[in-house]
Amino acid sequence: MGSVPIVSIVAACSGTGKTTFLEKLIRRLVEKEIRVGTIKNDAHGFEIDKPGKDSWRHAQAGARVTALIGPDKYAVIHKTNKRQDLEKVVSIFEEVDIILVEGNKRGNQPKIEIVRGEKGTEICSSLKDLIAVVTDVANLKASVPCYDLNDVEGIADLLEKKFINKSFQDSDILELTHFDQDGQARMVDVTHKVETTREAIACGEVWMEKETFGLVAQGKMAKGDVLAVARVAAIMGVKETSRLIPMCHPLNIGSVNIEFSLDQENSKVNIECRVKIKGQTGVEMEALTGVNVAALTIYDMCKAIDKNMVINNIRLVKKTGGKSGIYEREGE
Repeated sequence: MGSVPIVSIVAACSGTGKTTFLEKLIRRLVEKEIRVGTIKNDAHGFEIDKPGKDSWRHAQAGARVTALIGPDKYAVIHKTNKRQDLEKVVSIFEEVDIILVEGNKRGNQPKIEIVRGEKGTEICSSLKDLIAVVTDVANLKASVPCYDLNDVEGIADLLEKKFINKSFQDSDILELTHFDQDGQARMVDVTHKVETTREAIACGEVWMEKETFGLVAQGKMAKGDVLAVARVAAIMGVKETSRLIPMCHPLNIGSVNIEFSLDQENSKVNIECRVKIKGQTGVEMEALTGVNVAALTIYDMCKAIDKNMVINNIRLVKKTGGKSGIYEREGE
């Protein structure tokens, strides 16, 4: 369990809204398919299932595991004759990606401190442990990044990039999820995943002769309005992706948006396909398929006068949602 990152949410005094902020942060991380465990430090009571209590609120927000640490016991309740340290309690956590601790100013874990102006502007955490400050104080002087009190998304992204994705990138073996342990092809099981909002944007280009480009731009190609037909074809292609790519899941697509931009200087049509869904798996392949089908439709409608057209630079530009979080191609 020593490999599971632990981050404490702390404040100089009570009444700063730690629990409320932590609730929102848990929910956002769970939406990103990050498995969260929580510990309430210095708990004054052990009514772990009582509505309204901090640990109950953690669980309601989506924490996979919750625990309490008090002066002489911890929950799931185990009576001890002395105070238990954080590392001892951490050992009971299983199958989580990150542990968020409410409190524990004395510990040496990475810390996010909440600073409320009405409670003072002093930062109590050691600089060697502090990774961010969440505050409602404008222009607070701090040696770490400062986030607005309502910027839960920013803190969730920080934790994901600093602690979750890092452990994946540093692993010795990157698992190819479309193969089982025997090397046989499989469709990935997504039944355990929570539904989150996911979006993917893909782009591509069709280069053509100037005369061809002029006819496309004016809608005067003999077969009709090239871009209008390509738009419909792209939407149909997105919906048929699972029939074309063997391991793709059939999806209930939420929306498809196809945009064309005309580059007269280079005689090319730029294609963008944006696909959105609320589901258990991403839509990168759907967006890429949409671009490909649009490009092929443009080629088909223009090939009678220009067989030298080139379909080029089809790529994923951005994706959001899911455990891997945000991907954005550099330079776009």
